[in-house]
Amino acid sequence: MSTMELRAEFLQSINPLFDSDSLMREALDFIKGLLSREEKAQAADAQHDSDNEIEAGLRQAFKELKDYKDGKIKFQSAEDFLTEWEVD
Repeated sequence: MSTMELRAEFLQSINPLFDSDSLMREALDFIKGLLSREEKAQAADAQHDSDNEIEAGLRQAFKELKDYKDGKIKFQSAEDFLTEWEVD
């Protein structure tokens, strides 16, 4: 079913609700609950993505630290780094 067909069927289905205030209130409460659940799910997904990014960054940092200890890479001193990026 396409999005347009789904929208049309949805609108046809809710049309009888307009004849009853109590049914409209109940439907509105239900829709607000659906939207709230969706917002919470999206927030949880965003937090999960953020956690994954932090974990990946930490893994990379620990890998670089290990490589440094093993003599595979050398770190630049903070003074050299700052001098390199100094703007006149």
